[in-house]
Amino acid sequence: MKQKYLLIILLFLSSIQLYSQNEFDALRYSQYNISGTARYSSMSGAFGSLGGDFSGLSQNPAGLGMYQFTEVTFTPQINSNINTSYYNSSADMQRFETESSDGKIGNIGLVLSYAKDDPDWKRINFGIGWNQIANYNKNIYIFNENTSSSLADNFLSIAQGNQINELNSFFAGPAFWTDIIDLANNSFDSNGYIYDNGNYISHVSGATSKNQIHMLNANGGMNEFVLSLGSSYQEKFYLGATLGFPTLNYTESVKHTETNFEDTINGLESFSYAQDLIASGTGINLKIGGIYRLNEQIKIGGALHSPTLFTMQEEFQTLTSARFMDTSYYEYSPNNFFEYNLTTPWKAIASISAKLMNSIFSIDYELIDYTTASLDVDNYYMDNGSQVFNDENNAITNTFTKTENIKVGAETKLEKLSLRAGYAKFGSPLRDDYDEELSRENFSFGIGLNNGSYYIDFAYIFSEYNEKYQMYSEEFVSASELVNSNHNILLTLGFRY
Repeated sequence: MKQKYLLIILLFLSSIQLYSQNEFDALRYSQYNISGTARYSSMSGAFGSLGGDFSGLSQNPAGLGMYQFTEVTFTPQINSNINTSYYNSSADMQRFETESSDGKIGNIGLVLSYAKDDPDWKRINFGIGWNQIANYNKNIYIFNENTSSSLADNFLSIAQGNQINELNSFFAGPAFWTDIIDLANNSFDSNGYIYDNGNYISHVSGATSKNQIHMLNANGGMNEFVLSLGSSYQEKFYLGATLGFPTLNYTESVKHTETNFEDTINGLESFSYAQDLIASGTGINLKIGGIYRLNEQIKIGGALHSPTLFTMQEEFQTLTSARFMDTSYYEYSPNNFFEYNLTTPWKAIASISAKLMNSIFSIDYELIDYTTASLDVDNYYMDNGSQVFNDENNAITNTFTKTENIKVGAETKLEKLSLRAGYAKFGSPLRDDYDEELSRENFSFGIGLNNGSYYIDFAYIFSEYNEKYQMYSEEFVSASELVNSNHNILLTLGFRY
């Protein structure tokens, strides 16, 4: 078994490879869900030319100019995420379903409307509040009877060719110290290992039967504090601007366990590899927009969202453990803390809405170029003079593309009662030459009761998308297919005075 001696000190003093922020981190924090107030959500967020709803301040702030009263809104919500995993093993298709639920605040808002003694600019409105714009909660469970590979193969591949003090402190190094992998000749003397030559073996036979259990638990979300200003010119042209201050938090725990080995060395009975990530960030952005009333029935709108400039902090740590017939080993990695900057893409929005009798119909078209996202670190460069995230930014350019989103909403009024529905299709941010397609669909429905000085709105949103999930390197294991379904219920209470 392992003799650490002074080598464990050398391991921590060696060059540590940081947890790798990558292009999919940039994507995660650049995409938003439909949330906020119930009316906005029930029409799938197609409010670019409608206005008069607080969540619109995060879409097209020109809608703030339509308010003629002071208004307060509050929206609690319940979210349920169901994740179904499919893994096509050599025996049969393995299917497992996990569910996670949570309650959050979708919106808190205050709009102040001030009349002006001006025949053209009759009022100026201010908005201040908070909208939820993304929810990251999900659980994944994958079970596999694998006869072709092991995570130990991945450990071994990364370790080969490196001396012990060169092993990655978050991956191959802990696998070595827990005896999942070992030197091909592990003889040692008083000075340490004699044959520390980068030649390793695995104590797991990847090509024989074993059970694999892989679990992921993710939690968090993104909320945006907004300060908005809006007005109208002759009740035909509406202008607005929002200064947004988004904050995000994201935690992710991944645990991979292998057991019931058909063939191992040294009596290895099971091992586990766990990763814990804690991320947080604060940002700033600007949204400007306009809405023009062509006539009493038709309005058109446009908005431009600047990139969000995020300052990010991440903590990352791993725990590797192995259980043998006569003993067990546990190895924590260093606790890695890292700060970096993230810039999300620009967004442009064009909208049109029409009023027909007691009904309104609206369409929003969004254009986002995900290749313009970027990662960077202030005043820090690699030894060769290149930027820290040079490879990751090249991957963003080569992996992502410009995409289009469509949102459609409708509302019918029956005296004090309103019935609403919506549909949204979010285009895939991946280039066409990728075999994975990350488009999303949203279906929404709602009902509202407006009593003048107060109103109550209810909304239900169903969204679904497919993705591929890699337990470990694709060199050793094929991807699992995931179907991610979200059910969201919102209730908004609003008061006017």
